[in-house]
Amino acid sequence: MNFIAGFSRFKAALAHWGRAQYAVVMAFWFVLSIPLYMAGWGIASVLSLPLMLLAIIGLASIASSLFKRLPVPVAVPRQGFPDVLEHPVIGRFTLSPYSNALYERTIDWCGASVKLSLAVDSMDSLGAVLTAADHIVDNSASLHRQIAELLIKELLPDLNRERQPSNAPLLSSERFLQTISLETIMVHADQTYAFIYQDGGLLGDHWIQVHGSIGSGPTEVDTPG
Repeated sequence: MNFIAGFSRFKAALAHWGRAQYAVVMAFWFVLSIPLYMAGWGIASVLSLPLMLLAIIGLASIASSLFKRLPVPVAVPRQGFPDVLEHPVIGRFTLSPYSNALYERTIDWCGASVKLSLAVDSMDSLGAVLTAADHIVDNSASLHRQIAELLIKELLPDLNRERQPSNAPLLSSERFLQTISLETIMVHADQTYAFIYQDGGLLGDHWIQVHGSIGSGPTEVDTPG
């Protein structure tokens, strides 16, 4: 954005102002001019606001030229790998723009929109990871319940113990589960998975990860920084 473009946008914004906005600007202008007048500017102190606005536009123009917008990442498949994965029930998985080893789609998981991410290490693992994802989705209700029980068992007692010295109200199981939110389900070809939650501020903005496998179910809770 150059100087002229910035000035044009500023004029467009002024077109939507009313009396109240202009009254606030005039009061601000008056207050801003007082120290300049007392410093000996005299009548020239009325230039305080225009000079300040020109400085802001100029600085915005310089900043926009120095700090270019980061390019939007584009998915680039590995040689011999497909752009998308198709599953007859779950649907179409597209390649992640951030990793050419992940295929993703958004699914409905027990009433919430969640990213289902498939980690594909090799062409031979395509079928296995799709089978694992299908099993997880097909057993969503029971798996959701098992994960909730494990989270309550592993995290809730310590959370409530930490709240006692400050007399903060203790969290019920229901309140705890309502506060955290599932963001991503990561599935691997070896039948393992990770459910990744935001902590809702309960753990100092740490992620909550529940690890498990198709055969053993959810087995471990981790809270990486």
